[in-house]
Amino acid sequence: MGLPRTQRGFDSIFVVVDRFSKMVHFIPCKRTTDAVQVATLFFREIYRLHGLPSSIVSDRDSRFLSHFWRSLWKMLNTSLDMSSAYHPQSDGQTEVINRSLGNLLRCPVGESIKSWDSKLPQAEFAHNHARNRSSGFSPFQVIYSMLPRGPSDLSTLPDRTRLHGDAAAFVDAIQEIHVETKQHLEESVSIYKQAADVHRRRLIFEVGDFVWAVLTKDRMPARAYNILKAKKIGPLEVLERINDNTFDVFNVKYLSRFLPTDPVLDSGSNLSNQGGPDVASSP
Repeated sequence: MGLPRTQRGFDSIFVVVDRFSKMVHFIPCKRTTDAVQVATLFFREIYRLHGLPSSIVSDRDSRFLSHFWRSLWKMLNTSLDMSSAYHPQSDGQTEVINRSLGNLLRCPVGESIKSWDSKLPQAEFAHNHARNRSSGFSPFQVIYSMLPRGPSDLSTLPDRTRLHGDAAAFVDAIQEIHVETKQHLEESVSIYKQAADVHRRRLIFEVGDFVWAVLTKDRMPARAYNILKAKKIGPLEVLERINDNTFDVFNVKYLSRFLPTDPVLDSGSNLSNQGGPDVASSP
């Protein structure tokens, strides 16, 4: 979001990434686009090409938390997996794409910054044409088993030795690429996991456990943060265990176990008036 408004009124980009092939789609939209309009964009631009997803990972934007959005995908048997609040790493693929999107657009847009929406197709093609470091193939190769021609290919004669054989060979080529892609992805995930585990705390909480929660600056109301204000609140009761890293709306990195011998801190807002434990909730 926050892009210059184009002549057609667009100021944002709806980014969709396929977890397996890494294929992306960049869809121009508006900051005021609501959940119904986002769903319309999805079915117009994504469903017609790829069908219904089995699951969707997204951040906790109000559009993705709306009753309409949740009801729609429940009816279509698609699970919704939300990233934990203030921890966008759980939606890492989209975060990486968002960071690189600026670089993809900067070159074709040039000085005409208010025409960036007309350059999105070139940026999308460039990304899907490029070899992905994790899978070892470009998204086009994974989906189509071949690279579509780009502008740079028009200046050279086609290599007739690289034509496909019969239908069986064509199917075998697709299957081989998918198998290799899966292997590369598993190897990459294993490497990333080993690096992340070095700095990760292994803490598992169950529903009903009491914990301390650390409030970062971005969790506090505007102008409420100061260096002397207590940053740890609790004890809070865990109401929901989403996965091993996310409990209620907190990532495990912001939680620590509450022990009966710990003194109870008065956070000034999150402890009940009766002095008992509070319930973990979004600040």
